[in-house]
Amino acid sequence: MTAAVVNPAPSSLRRRLPAIAVAASTGIVLALAWWLEPASKGIGTHQRLGLPACAWPDRFGIPCPTCGYTTSFALAAKGRFIESFVNQPMAMLTALAVGGIFVAALWTVATGRSISPIASRFCGGKFWIIVAILGALSWGYKIAVMRNFL
Repeated sequence: MTAAVVNPAPSSLRRRLPAIAVAASTGIVLALAWWLEPASKGIGTHQRLGLPACAWPDRFGIPCPTCGYTTSFALAAKGRFIESFVNQPMAMLTALAVGGIFVAALWTVATGRSISPIASRFCGGKFWIIVAILGALSWGYKIAVMRNFL
């Protein structure tokens, strides 16, 4: 009697190499956010990176959907989560997600094990619908704040 042939699990190297890239890229984003000094107006921090000012407010009279993201990332990276959330709620949640992805990637690099089976359970179609709704609500909140409705 012969043993059944079973496909071996992917090698830990095949999991670790992409995890190194993910850890490096998310780590760079978090380190850059930590290094940046958040703009006191709640917008414009991206200009400290040499990027131009956002044209949306002048062209359309409203902030862009990601208005305040860089500032909120900088605040969250410094542990100022409440200020980050008040400035741009979706950006604070995104910053936390990037931090979680960074930690998960480091864990994969260290152990060779992936969190993909766990993550795939939570990141189905409904998850992305919720993310889109939260993003739209966050944008609406930023519009209300910039127009002095709140």
